[in-house]
Amino acid sequence: MGKAIKSYGVISKRTRWGLTVWGWLAILLIIFLTTFLLMTRTYNLLAPVHPVKAEVLVLEGAVPDYILDSAVAEFHRHHYKLLITTGTPLEWGHLLFEFGNTAAIAENSLKRMGFDTTMLVAIATDEIQHDRTYNSARALAEYLKHNYPEVKAINLMSYGPHSRRSQMMFQAALGDEFNVGIISIRSFYYDRNNWWKSSKGFREVINELLGYVFVKLFFVPYESPPNPLKGE
Repeated sequence: MGKAIKSYGVISKRTRWGLTVWGWLAILLIIFLTTFLLMTRTYNLLAPVHPVKAEVLVLEGAVPDYILDSAVAEFHRHHYKLLITTGTPLEWGHLLFEFGNTAAIAENSLKRMGFDTTMLVAIATDEIQHDRTYNSARALAEYLKHNYPEVKAINLMSYGPHSRRSQMMFQAALGDEFNVGIISIRSFYYDRNNWWKSSKGFREVINELLGYVFVKLFFVPYESPPNPLKGE
């Protein structure tokens, strides 16, 4: 009976490849190591501290207030000649605030702290829909080109896991002739070594990791004219 069924092509015999116990153990080990590296190395990857020798300190305006203290301390410790804040329009609440741009908010907060206004400049853009960090960097590039053409190095101060992507965007906007250092100020809200134990930390780090991957793989600098607006 079996031979008759085979002769009519009703059934067939095929060789199947499958994982052995050692194969499953290898896959589990790979998953474990990947997870371990993600949890222990990702924050440091996204939040580097690599300053360069520079006379200009650039502060991203959309940072928590406590980072302003770090910016002032860094400015005086290393004797910078100029502090520049960058930023874009507020995404909400701009009708309730006197200063509707994060660059202007950071600038005026520093003024309230007693920072020397002769060493302080705000560079704002009106871009809010896409590539906000890159457009902020391009506005900075235009400002330096017209006002400080001799400047070829800056240190960028940013917030936590957003810092790596910011450095990449500023480097792309300023060009290869610029040396862009980065100073990442760690988050006050969660431990950088245990970021996955905090809801805020998990969301921020994973979101910035995805943003970093996107920039590495898909972002292409463009040359549409920026619209820099100096904050008052």
